[in-house]
Amino acid sequence: MKTLVVVAAVAWLGLMAYGQGKPLPRGLSLEGPPRAAPEVEFLADFTYQRAGQPVREQAIFNRMCRIIDGAERFVLLDLFLFNSVHGQGEKFPALSDEMVRRLVEKKQRSPQVDIVLITDAINRTYGAEEPEHFNKLRASGARIIYTDTSRLRDSNFIYSAWWRLFCQWFGTKGAGWLPSPFAPDGPAMTMRGYLSLLNFKANHRKVVASEREALITSANPHDASAYHSNIAMVAQGAVVQDVVDAEAAVASLSGEALPRWEIPVCQESGEVYLRLLTEGKIKSRLLKALARCGDGCSVRMAMFYLSDREIIAGLLAAAARGAEVRLLLDPNKDAFGRRKNGIPNRPVAHELVEKSQGRIQLRWYGTHGEQFHSKLTMISLPGQTVLIGGSANLTRRNLDDLNLEACLEVTAPADSQVVREATGYFERIWQNHDGVYSLDFKEFTEKSPFQYARYRFQEWSGMSTF
Repeated sequence: MKTLVVVAAVAWLGLMAYGQGKPLPRGLSLEGPPRAAPEVEFLADFTYQRAGQPVREQAIFNRMCRIIDGAERFVLLDLFLFNSVHGQGEKFPALSDEMVRRLVEKKQRSPQVDIVLITDAINRTYGAEEPEHFNKLRASGARIIYTDTSRLRDSNFIYSAWWRLFCQWFGTKGAGWLPSPFAPDGPAMTMRGYLSLLNFKANHRKVVASEREALITSANPHDASAYHSNIAMVAQGAVVQDVVDAEAAVASLSGEALPRWEIPVCQESGEVYLRLLTEGKIKSRLLKALARCGDGCSVRMAMFYLSDREIIAGLLAAAARGAEVRLLLDPNKDAFGRRKNGIPNRPVAHELVEKSQGRIQLRWYGTHGEQFHSKLTMISLPGQTVLIGGSANLTRRNLDDLNLEACLEVTAPADSQVVREATGYFERIWQNHDGVYSLDFKEFTEKSPFQYARYRFQEWSGMSTF
């Protein structure tokens, strides 16, 4: 018996080490080449208050639909949340059904157009039964690829080693019998589905592309996310090929292959440069830009989750060198009808303001049930501004080659249209132009050693949802 325990313990420790450092599948953690482009389109969704009433401005979903409608060769989607699950009695726009309708009608009108959806197993509640809206897509001739996240590195490495030893062999097939963790009336799950969920790993990308353009965003076509505040960028030119190649790598790790689509060649020109970043390269490029920040430079960040220790150190170092640093953060209090405890943003916010002696300025987005779901960093350097935005929160799970993520880096002159639009977006929220968007730091300030210790453990261990 002792021998069996020792063997199991050694195997568990070995799997923990392997799960954290195993080789990444080919094509992941991509830093694309800089692509000159005449312009890039910046979009934003807002939910805010005016005269005590909610006001909603939504543009990103409609832009996704325009890409679908305008495609002539293919529509390629990589979407994390794409379902209609929400709590009883709650009413949201039917984004998932509307997108499915658009895709089905596109296939009916233009059967020669390939439609491929890459998605996460969360949309089939980690089981084998496919949701009805995906059945409609398949019936129309669209392909659906569920990402094989088991081939990714382990973020919740202590648990995942145990799961690999004892649970993965049994799969997740079968009729669900346990209540949904996502909504009281959501699809039932199997125990094996729950055990798979607890690995806390995901294809978290949010991409919609055709042969003409690619949209990279923080927004999901998910009913319960319909009123979240988000950002998106739409690019044309050679970077579209980079996006397709990056998605082909995700299909490949899942045992599938994408068609070899012909993408029109565009002459690269202009003062705006685009670079596709995925997984860990998002972090490395952001840290490089922060390291260049000093006196006369500025950092403006709009972020749902901020917890990565290297990014926090980079922000503190930039402020110490004289850079203006302003952060807009979600207070981490709302999550699909549930109340959250403020982790990680509130402990992190207190740390940043305290350690910078107030040089780092911080405001909270005033959410009322929805989330400030944006993921955007703007770094103004001498002669140029760097924007990095897309699916990635600034957390260990999103930045350390654990989740699948996609962001677009834009390097452009300060007077370029995209920089003006992104700056206008940030200042509108910061200054509360024509409405109430953001709140003073003191509204959610929290000095709690217990909460800070809890955040640091969850960030290190991966035993969290951020």
